[in-house]
Amino acid sequence: MSLLEVSDVSKHVEGKTVLDNISFVQNTRQKIAVAGESGVGKTTLLKIIAGLIQPDGGQVLFRNKRVEGPLEKLVPGHPEIAYLSQHFELRNHYRVEEIL
Repeated sequence: MSLLEVSDVSKHVEGKTVLDNISFVQNTRQKIAVAGESGVGKTTLLKIIAGLIQPDGGQVLFRNKRVEGPLEKLVPGHPEIAYLSQHFELRNHYRVEEIL
C-alpha cells in the first residue's frame, strides 16, 4: 500500500528550476533517503511534501489524499507530516510535543 506518492513535482525559484518533475512512491514501512549536494532542492522537496511550500506543478498524495499547499489552506502544513529544520529555527524552551 502506498503511503506517499510524489508525482511530477516541479518548483521554480527566482527563475531557476529547483525541482523538475520529481516522482516516486514510498510504500508503508519502506524507508527512503533524499540525498544530494547543497542547493539542489532537498529541503524544498521535503517542504512541498509537508505542505509548507506550494509546488509549481505536480502533486503529493499522503495515504491517497492530496497534500494541500499553503495557497490552499489557512494554516500551512499537513497535520500528519512533521518537518524539522536542520537550522533549528526554533525559540528556546520548546517541548518536543510543541514542535511536532
